[in-house]
Formats: sequence, structure tokens, C-alpha cells
Amino acid sequence: MTDKNINALSILKKANIFDVLFFATFITCIVFSILKERAELIYISPIVVVTILLKYISLTKKNANVLFIITLLSQIIANYLSFYSFQDYFTVISSLTGFYLLLYCIILRKYLHKIDLKKLITLSVIIGCLLVGYVIYSVVSLIISYIPNHNIIYVLICATCLFIYVIIFARIFLNNNYENTGLIFASGIASLFSISLSPINEYFFYSKTFTVLILICHYLSIYLFMKFISETNAEDKKIIDKKYF
Repeated sequence: MTDKNINALSILKKANIFDVLFFATFITCIVFSILKERAELIYISPIVVVTILLKYISLTKKNANVLFIITLLSQIIANYLSFYSFQDYFTVISSLTGFYLLLYCIILRKYLHKIDLKKLITLSVIIGCLLVGYVIYSVVSLIISYIPNHNIIYVLICATCLFIYVIIFARIFLNNNYENTGLIFASGIASLFSISLSPINEYFFYSKTFTVLILICHYLSIYLFMKFISETNAEDKKIIDKKYF
């Protein structure tokens, strides 16, 4: 048996029915977003998140984190309302988004450890922080003129929650205490992209291309977050040689 066949068999063993369901609904949703009107996504979109929930429960069983289950339920509701009427339910969607981002932060708190200042105070980190701050500020400034005044507070709260979440997943990535910190970093960047682009797509410039990109990033961010917390034990830190840094 060749190495390729062995690798293929190992992948099939790791996969289960919930992986198949996720990728099937994920691809279906993306195809619908390209070929159909957005109203047709109102039911298929939440189903993708449901498959992630089922996958998570199948992996963790009795050890499932209730907070993560709550975040998934929040996102199911937010997804439904987004395609039902984003502008009419903007307040609810923003509140749910800020809520699940805060829960994300609470879930990731146990993965936070003291960070070496040499890792934190570097040119790349400073540029990254400035870039993230500028992106969030630009999005908020852009959509403020398009939304009612009473919704501005919800935008600011959501933006603050997003910035806090970025700081937390970036710290976990920079600490590099776990084998798969790349998962949480990719998940966080995808969340930043989808959350930032969504209001622009709804209020400023609607495009099917944006919708497709938002959906891809949104689902991947949830799936990768789920993989990180289900496969990473907070107590299983890597032994890192400080001389390396």
C-alpha cells in the first residue's frame, strides 16, 4: 500500500458523518449564495452551524462546554435574522454578535498565559495591532452615517467586543504554547473579516461576491474555533526552549 493510500485511509478514519454533513451543507450554502437570491439562504445558513454543533457534541460528549453551545445557538439566531432582514434586526444581530464574541473570550481565557514581552513588543505585532484597530475604526466610521442614531451604541459595543477578542486570540497565537494555535489564529482572522465586511455589504455596497466571502469566513471561523477548543487541552502546554527566542 502506497503512502498516499495510507494517508487517505487515516483521513477517512478521522472523518465522521458530522464532517460529511458540515462540508455538504457548507458547500450547498456557498452554491446557493452564488446562484440563488439571499432569501433562499434563510434556512440553509443556520443548518451549517447546527452541523458544527453536532460535530462538537460528538467530539466532546459529556465534556462539552455549555458556553460554546450557547455561542452556536446565538449564531444560529443571528444567521437567520441576517438573511431575514439585516437592517430591521440590526440591533438584535449586533447584540448577539457582541454576546458570542464575549463568550468566545471567556472560553479562551484558560488558554491565556504570561507572555514574553519580547514577543509582544515587536514591529510586526505593533503593525498588526494598528492595522486591526484601523480596520475596525474604518468600518464603524463608514456605517455610522447609514444607521439610525439609536443603533450606534450597539455598533460601538460590538466593535469593542471584536477588538477584545482579537487581542485574546492574538495573545494565544503569540504565546505559541499549543501545537495548533494556528487554528485559533485563522479562526479569529476569519471572524474579523466576516464581521467587518457584513455591515458594509448590507449598508454601503451589496455584492454577491462579498456575501460568498462572508459566509466562507463565517463558517470556517466557527469550525476552526470548535476544532481548537475540542482538540486542545489547556493543561497540555508545549515545552518551549526560551533560548530559541
